[in-house]
Amino acid sequence: MGFVPIFITLGGFVFLFVLLVHQNLRQKKRAFSLDWETLVLRVGDGSWLKLTEQNPEGGGLDSLERLLRSAAKSTSNPAEKAEMESLKEVLGRAKRTRYEYNNLIGTKPYSFVASLFGHHPL
Repeated sequence: MGFVPIFITLGGFVFLFVLLVHQNLRQKKRAFSLDWETLVLRVGDGSWLKLTEQNPEGGGLDSLERLLRSAAKSTSNPAEKAEMESLKEVLGRAKRTRYEYNNLIGTKPYSFVASLFGHHPL
């Protein structure tokens, strides 16, 4: 009878740890998808997008970064340059969130929770 409270406490700790990690992964995935949608919408609406021939829809963050770099070289309008700087900030935030998410999934105790709930690398 003396071990039952220990097992219940240990089980509760594991349960709360799993819930916390799952919530953290969902939060990072949601932040990444929000940043990605913001980037796609703002890039698609920008008039400077017509300066380049590339299409960011099929690529990822890397192709979008190449698109922003090539568009920044070809524009001279200060308003467009300011828009590209704000897009670079959103792009950096999305890349950092993706790195943190993938790094968390690769870490040992968190990878078990990720596989348990079906989280995959971005």
